[in-house]
Amino acid sequence: MKNIKILLLEDDRLFATTLEDFLSCEGFCVEIAFDGEEFIDKSYESSYDLFLLDINTPKIDGLKALKQIRKNSTTPAIFITSYKDKKYLQDGFRVGCDDYLKKPIDLDELYMRILAILKRSKILDEQIYIGEILYNRNRSSLLIDNKEYILSDKKALLLDLLLENRSKVVTKEMIYNKLWSWQEEPSFSALRVYISSLKQLLGSGKIKNIKGIGYMLEF
Repeated sequence: MKNIKILLLEDDRLFATTLEDFLSCEGFCVEIAFDGEEFIDKSYESSYDLFLLDINTPKIDGLKALKQIRKNSTTPAIFITSYKDKKYLQDGFRVGCDDYLKKPIDLDELYMRILAILKRSKILDEQIYIGEILYNRNRSSLLIDNKEYILSDKKALLLDLLLENRSKVVTKEMIYNKLWSWQEEPSFSALRVYISSLKQLLGSGKIKNIKGIGYMLEF
């Protein structure tokens, strides 16, 4: 569950802390916004795997906040609210929420709902361990010793190709076809730079040179 980032919108600080403590113990990384404006700002400043939102929040309510960020984000969202009126349930789904829980909530149920949404969104499938290193395909990032390294588009495409063909030889032609479109001229010198960079990040021995043919990822 490492590296799954959740942004929580909740103005009740005690409840927010309770949720943060519980979800952190389950291995999630949780950030809290105490009003709708802060929530929107944080959603633009960083990427998240899941939003948890109260509806009745200061400055901008949760419904309006989610509606605004839905213009640019498809991140799954769950509303957690004390409202019991069906109108708010309908409004929540109308602005783009994926699930809805009424307070007081059962924390174990929340956890199961979160897992279900992450699996349905294939976010959990986007995380792969390469030895001790966590690769997040969704964010094109490697988590090494608790430090995140963001890969360029071509490095991420190259790593995806190597992972898809783990313990098999990936030819240079396969890489050229994956990394460069037909309008672009493939560059062997650029490829060597990408390979060298991935070798440094992943550690020696994981990417092997197959002389005159290509490369192989083994771990």
